[in-house]
Amino acid sequence: MVTTITRNSEGSGKVGLVLSGGGARGPLQVGVYERLLRDPRFADGPQVLSGTSAGALNAAMISAGFTPSEMMDFWYGLADDPPVVASARFFRSLFQTLLKISARELIDFPRRLPSDALRLMQRARWYWPPQLGSLSALIMDFLLTSRFDLVSELLEGIQEPFLVDTGRLRDRLVKLFGGTRIPNKRRVAINAVDIHTGKVVRYVTGPVPAVPASEYVVVPAISVDMLVASASIPLLFSPVPIGTRLLWDGGLLVNTPLAPAVALGADQIITVLVTEQCRTGNLARFGRAIERTADSFLENAYNVDRMLLLDRNRLSHIEGSPYREVKLYEALRPAHDRALFSAGSYLNFQRGTMQAMYAAGQRAATDWLAQGPPVDRLDARQDVARSAASSY
Repeated sequence: MVTTITRNSEGSGKVGLVLSGGGARGPLQVGVYERLLRDPRFADGPQVLSGTSAGALNAAMISAGFTPSEMMDFWYGLADDPPVVASARFFRSLFQTLLKISARELIDFPRRLPSDALRLMQRARWYWPPQLGSLSALIMDFLLTSRFDLVSELLEGIQEPFLVDTGRLRDRLVKLFGGTRIPNKRRVAINAVDIHTGKVVRYVTGPVPAVPASEYVVVPAISVDMLVASASIPLLFSPVPIGTRLLWDGGLLVNTPLAPAVALGADQIITVLVTEQCRTGNLARFGRAIERTADSFLENAYNVDRMLLLDRNRLSHIEGSPYREVKLYEALRPAHDRALFSAGSYLNFQRGTMQAMYAAGQRAATDWLAQGPPVDRLDARQDVARSAASSY
């Protein structure tokens, strides 16, 4: 079924734009936004924005009134001068721990030789006859099955919980927005995850109805620190302290945050995903397996939120229901492009790749608009727990 994006003078039809996380695929969302603005049905843009990670950065720029061209200038700036610095402490402690383990194992070698040699020979039968790569595979096998204590000790010895410091990214954002607070021209929600509790934290710039108070934090304006926290990929980037919380990338749990868009008053929601349309076939390469693993995490987060909202819509038609129906359009996502969407595309901040992502977003939006755009509806055959809808 297809329909049109609608508004009226009484304020109904308030459009919400939900932008998923996706790292260096963020420019794809800018291409989508630029194409939507050229459509009469979306010319005024969204009144509500909700984003995670790269989507949070884009949502903040849209909320502040940036044009698509200005948004791409930011993304190109990441390509031309990456605002991150690898942690010297991480690698220093890594090599110090490795040397310590090596020295101890060398001293202890005579004592452990009989038992380790026996275990190694037992595992070696699976790698005979030898071929290129067999020795490396055997050593990895031995470490994982017989001496995982060494791997664990090495990881515990690294005196830094991240690879890259994002301090320069924060400085870049402060300069971009002219301060530590982002100007609010539209209602916006930025989503992150509390490292210690594992709970979602949603920073919103408007009042919200009766929802789990522990999740929603109403603020007068989104801050640069909230953006950096939402975009801090676990293990890769440094976590961000805000108040008593220590926060990481919201994509861990809420990569496509529909709930806050509803809470902020959206009557219809457009969701922009950076994962490709579904495809079939075997995984022939490790890189493709990595990419599909990342995609699966992001897709699952969206499917959970999608089903909750659609089931909530069904409940809204019951007499006395506390819910209102919110029109959800089918997710706007790019077509399959093996050359562009590779295992490294989530972190490929090269200018050429960003230009290609931007163009892919424009094409995806053009195709989506040509379909109506299509409205998403719950399949009556699917059994969804009714109580789950209360999270909205």
